[in-house]
Amino acid sequence: MEKNRIASIVQAALLAFILVLGFQLFLGKNKVKEKIKETPKQGQVVKADIPASKEIGKVVKVDTPLYSAEISTVNGKLLSLTVKKYNAQLVSEFSKKMGIFPLMTIAVDKELSKELTNLSLTPSSENIVVKDKPVKLKLEGELKDGRKFVKELTFYPDSYKIDIKTELKDADLITLVGPDIKVNEAHSSRMGHIGPVVETDEGIERLDPKEIKGFINFSNVKWAGEEDKYFLLAIKDSQFVVSVESINGHTVVKGFIGNGTFFGGPKEIKRLEALGMDKAIDFGVFGFIAKPFLKFFLFLHHFIPNWGLVIIILTVLIKIVLHPLTHKSFESMKKMQELAPKLEEIKNKYKDNPQKLNEEMMKLYREAGVNPMGGCFPMLLQIPVFFALYEIFLNAVELKGASFLWANDLSMPDPTYIMPVLMGASMILQQKLTPTTNPQQEKIFMIMAVVFTFLFAGFPAGLVLYWLTNNIITAIQNFIINRMLHREKS
Repeated sequence: MEKNRIASIVQAALLAFILVLGFQLFLGKNKVKEKIKETPKQGQVVKADIPASKEIGKVVKVDTPLYSAEISTVNGKLLSLTVKKYNAQLVSEFSKKMGIFPLMTIAVDKELSKELTNLSLTPSSENIVVKDKPVKLKLEGELKDGRKFVKELTFYPDSYKIDIKTELKDADLITLVGPDIKVNEAHSSRMGHIGPVVETDEGIERLDPKEIKGFINFSNVKWAGEEDKYFLLAIKDSQFVVSVESINGHTVVKGFIGNGTFFGGPKEIKRLEALGMDKAIDFGVFGFIAKPFLKFFLFLHHFIPNWGLVIIILTVLIKIVLHPLTHKSFESMKKMQELAPKLEEIKNKYKDNPQKLNEEMMKLYREAGVNPMGGCFPMLLQIPVFFALYEIFLNAVELKGASFLWANDLSMPDPTYIMPVLMGASMILQQKLTPTTNPQQEKIFMIMAVVFTFLFAGFPAGLVLYWLTNNIITAIQNFIINRMLHREKS
């Protein structure tokens, strides 16, 4: 008996460990593609050195309904970009330290690059205010050889995109993104990818900055840039070449184009879709389910102003839709629980004859009209839905700064730990109302509840709220179904 008890505890601990590992690897954001190799080139890509320049000159201030920005009259580089809605600065602090900025224009020619990075430009205006229509900023300067360099930036009132147009005769120009992106919240390994991201015809590539040695080239690029969990800085064009370079532990994305579209803002699905950049949101393996759910999630917010209530309502609606599966699973487990005494008798009677044991068990299942996998299969069908919702609540930038009850920010862990504790208690309640044929399973689920409590203590409060709501609804469903089955039996 003691051996069985120890075996049960070991089994529970092992299962909990596997689940935690699964969250880290499968659900977590460690699933970064590390394609640290050169892709086929579209023409010959020459490694272009990036000359640093800490010269600022005059500062052109840009104000739009969505963000505020500062543009240097030296090269026309981006000094700062603050997203108003989330009060988030996207230009890394390493830009000033390194003398490399987003939207900096350099050239394949080394000497020309040095001259461009320190070239003073005359702006068409030193104060740009964007209200109801696009506004252009034109910066002009002259090189030592007399050639004219023109850089035109177009800002929009309803978009985070900035159109870039540069003119310089007989020059192959490059537009920079980086170094890095300023991280606006605490991150852990499972809380999102931070670093270069490139979408090519072959798919999306998320690079681990620590694995980049020197530089990596990509061809047939749709867009490329630097990302963190919620925000993106990127350059977009069609079928261009990109080189991702590591400089003193920081990454810079070089787009071999002088004209294109720059994006600097939050990963909001509608805005990204409008630019064909929606893959910037990592929906995971079940993205085909997660994406429609996210759109419905945002749709509900038009009618329900509080994001916490939206999470609860969405969870309730999904549980209602999946109720037939839940009912079937519970009903099957209940029948298996009723057969448990007879199954135990058969096991004891034919314990020395495995073949006969299997035959008698199958016979009992047929007579009782029970499928031994009937309780598991309906639950397995719900797993993709859970994974999809997990990705949504883990990555939705809309939850950043959103409060609910005592949780001040649903995108951050609950600092009071109240929600994770309630979630653990809800798992225990759900287990108590779920039929089981094996007493050891109760111990396993009890240990799992403890492990999940500690695990979810580090997850965003919005995700924990979903799991808590899901558990409570499942417990209520189990209670109601149990009462219904008892009434049918009586």
